[in-house]
Amino acid sequence: MNRTTLMTLIGISLAAMALAADTQRTVEHRLSVREVMVSIVTPATNTLWGVEDPQTDDDWRPFEEAAAAVIAAGTLVAAGGAGPNDNAWAADPEWQAYVATMLAAGEDALAAVRARDLDALFTATEVIYPPCEECHLAFHPEMQQ
Repeated sequence: MNRTTLMTLIGISLAAMALAADTQRTVEHRLSVREVMVSIVTPATNTLWGVEDPQTDDDWRPFEEAAAAVIAAGTLVAAGGAGPNDNAWAADPEWQAYVATMLAAGEDALAAVRARDLDALFTATEVIYPPCEECHLAFHPEMQQ
């Protein structure tokens, strides 16, 4: 994921949060939760899970971008999506708990990357996987591999 894509995702995420905070407006979802997960979360988490031993700033950059993408995507899916069940899922407290765990792990991963703390990054990436699988089982079983 390049810096332009990351900045676009962050901008979209911030715009979605601003719109959601304004109760006079309605957010028009353009992507389904599945589309966000497949196009943003899957590549970002695959990048994070593939970390080995970054040494330079350039080595760390893809992991910073991936962690930021997880946070941006988590913010988007927390608000629902354009899919047929997406908004009902977003209204479910169980769904929100899974998203909150994903967001917290993304934030921990980003903090770890910025601190250049590989052990903390490994811990954060281990936290992301179980709630993803549990959420898929509960809300989107056809996403199971």
